Amino acid sequence: MDISKIITIAGRQGLHRVVAQGRQALIVESLLDGKRTPVHASVRVSALDEISMFTTGDDVPLSKVLEGLFELEKGGPSLDARTATVDELFAKLGQVLPEHDRERIYPSDVRKLFGWYEQLQKAGLLAAKAEEPAEAEDKSKGKPKAAKEGAPKKAASDAVAKKAAAPKAAVGSKPKAATMRKSAQRGS
Repeated sequence: MDISKIITIAGRQGLHRVVAQGRQALIVESLLDGKRTPVHASVRVSALDEISMFTTGDDVPLSKVLEGLFELEKGGPSLDARTATVDELFAKLGQVLPEHDRERIYPSDVRKLFGWYEQLQKAGLLAAKAEEPAEAEDKSKGKPKAAKEGAPKKAASDAVAKKAAAPKAAVGSKPKAATMRKSAQRGS
């Protein structure tokens, strides 16, 4: 599960996927309706991979909690955050994360967690991690594809690395004149 490109935006409902980054704004796509919109730098944005859950010990990243919930539900939907009671939500969280700190986790945070799980599950972003290892392994010999095809890829990557490391010649460019401040011109 790769949630590094999934963000939550203050003041907007739902989760968003970062599509591109412009000069002054991020271009995001909503997981709810698929609409693309710009998000300017003045808006508070939080990436899901930076969020963690409070426990009695060390904090646990949100991705681990979502993976545990996905495995507990066997890839299916979980409790509905809008209709379930707070006690039901905390009980389900206790099955996934038994050492959660009930005193420091707000009920609204647990509702967000289950709402985000529902959006990620509907978008198919949670199942991606479960399918990746199966695709990377070669069924005939049981070796990873990278080991089987490593030599040609390594030669190609070495050529790219040498080209990138080569010094670039300046073509028809002249050095820019250094700008001087007025105080430096006056001699002060």
